[in-house]
Amino acid sequence: MKSTALDQLETYKAIEAVCIENQSSWTNVQEFRGAFSRFALKVAQLDLLSEHPGSVAGSRLEHLIMEIEHILKVHFDRYFDYLKQKNDEIYQIYNRIRRS
Repeated sequence: MKSTALDQLETYKAIEAVCIENQSSWTNVQEFRGAFSRFALKVAQLDLLSEHPGSVAGSRLEHLIMEIEHILKVHFDRYFDYLKQKNDEIYQIYNRIRRS
């Protein structure tokens, strides 16, 4: 697995950890719950795929990263922008991880 993809995986895991630690902030938001479930599944798939490098894994890896980035842009970024008004601390943590 390329180091860039490993870095992205670590970033995704950090975002996942922030969400889990602050679950009470979003547990009542149905759309975000669904997005988080899809995100967590894709991150787990990426983690498993990273353990089995190969040519087939490479194309699947790129596809998974694109899917994860789409979830982040369409759902997470919007939700955390909204959350900024209610909980700036969580927004700042997410934003710092996302922009790193």
